[in-house]
Amino acid sequence: MALLFRFDRMATMTAELYDELVRRLEDRGAGAPPGRLYHVAYGPLDRLKVADVWESPQQLQEFGKTLLPTAEELEVVLWEPDVNRVFDIIRPPRTDVEGPPRLLVRFDPPGLNAGQYKEIRKRLDEAGLGAPPERLYHVCYREDDQLRLMSVWQSEEALRAFYDRIVRITADLGIREVPRTTLEIEEVHHIIDGSAPHSR
Repeated sequence: MALLFRFDRMATMTAELYDELVRRLEDRGAGAPPGRLYHVAYGPLDRLKVADVWESPQQLQEFGKTLLPTAEELEVVLWEPDVNRVFDIIRPPRTDVEGPPRLLVRFDPPGLNAGQYKEIRKRLDEAGLGAPPERLYHVCYREDDQLRLMSVWQSEEALRAFYDRIVRITADLGIREVPRTTLEIEEVHHIIDGSAPHSR
């Protein structure tokens, strides 16, 4: 079972420190650790946040043997992450992430359940929109017994068009909270994609 680890409270993680941390991890052979499916750093450049998807907590703990001393060298304080079980992952059938500035989008509609999520996915798949190429990564995870969504997009235009389709689908299904829920959009600083293309 995959897990999402969110490091949202790293007050000392500037873009400069983050870039140096990544460089040192790569120099130590830990730039692409086994079991890490996806890594994204996002948010303000003076206070970056990180989200990682891992196959297991044990693999993150193993990576921590290199990460923690490297972060300590740079005086980067890594707070305990928020850990959530992954419900679904969707990726387009490609690994190219070059292009315009990318965006991380969090979407937390209250009360969204597994049945509703699956029906929305089904309708998107039927319309040929289940894995839009501009969406580089999508993870649906459980937080406090509710489903939450996090996606990485290449463009805000594509994101908005996709969200409009979601709103129409949820209106048809009688799910009223989705159109009332605000999208939280932040700029992406860095992506490391360690997973093979898939949709599950």
